[in-house]
Amino acid sequence: MRTERDIVVDQTSRWFTNSEWSVERFANDRLAPALSAAGLVELAGDPDDVNEYLRGRKAWGTRVSRIFHGTQPFPLEWKWVWLGCLPEDYQRAARHELLAMAGCFDVRLPEFVGGVSLEATQARLGEVTRELGDFIAAATPSHNGRYDRTDDPVAVDKMLREGAEAVAAMVNEMIAVSTGTGRPLPLLVLGKIGGR
Repeated sequence: MRTERDIVVDQTSRWFTNSEWSVERFANDRLAPALSAAGLVELAGDPDDVNEYLRGRKAWGTRVSRIFHGTQPFPLEWKWVWLGCLPEDYQRAARHELLAMAGCFDVRLPEFVGGVSLEATQARLGEVTRELGDFIAAATPSHNGRYDRTDDPVAVDKMLREGAEAVAAMVNEMIAVSTGTGRPLPLLVLGKIGGR
């Protein structure tokens, strides 16, 4: 069974594979400063010389490498800070899987554009389209025009997972549209009609 650590490390490893980043660079240039800013670790002050600087970098690299390779436990309080250090695509993939593991949809609050007063919300229709495309690509159980118990369970699970992600992306977009335009969500309007 995959754990939260497996998900976070897997997405981090995928990013390293497709970039010039390494465990040591990630540990020192992204993770340590982010953990310090979140108040989860206290970093040493400015090093007195080059050797102290290099020892500090090596120590952080070793610490994160041990977590990365499973020889040291993954600190639970680091999970969301760690994910925040990854590029958006890898964050999103890990967040979807982590929330699905908890039985939740990845429904996020809309991002506001325009400062203190609400002027707009961020449109993410491209994300909806991509998620819908992933769902359609995973729809191999539907190729014979029906769903039944002879369908491959692995393919069915993938289709269900991709479908849930597509639904979550659509809900996120509807919330952003409603919030940005000030128009009510259709479900809320229907709820008012039915509950007169």
